[in-house]
Amino acid sequence: MWTVVSVVLMSGCGGMFAKDEAADDFAKETSANEAKVKEDRVRSSLAQLEARLSDYTKTEKKIPTKLEKLVPKYLAEIPSLDLPVCGRESSKVEVYGPEILRDGQVDGSRLRGTGRWGYVFTDDRIVIFVDCLKPSLRGVPWYQERGVY
Repeated sequence: MWTVVSVVLMSGCGGMFAKDEAADDFAKETSANEAKVKEDRVRSSLAQLEARLSDYTKTEKKIPTKLEKLVPKYLAEIPSLDLPVCGRESSKVEVYGPEILRDGQVDGSRLRGTGRWGYVFTDDRIVIFVDCLKPSLRGVPWYQERGVY
């Protein structure tokens, strides 16, 4: 009787390990898919911000000093930025001075990495970006990502 019980118990344990591994694989795949969806949403929001900024400058003939000036005429609200790798979900904007630009591009060494939207402008250039130094799933630092139209 002991042998039979041992075999049944061991057989049951082996089955549980296989299920646990499958559950772990499923959880990892689900987590990776959720991360990709969130990143795609951020890129879409970035594209929306870029497009509305373009609309604003064409219509108003000036550069907005803050992104909040786009609300409500050009945007219903500043979109939420939800990238767990960069911090908590936020729709806040970090405004930077033009000194963070080098050759027209954001210089990552000058960022604070707040996890917010980043905004900087000069007389002839406007840059909206994700104020995060960590890489996206593409391997590019978030502050270098551009919106996708």
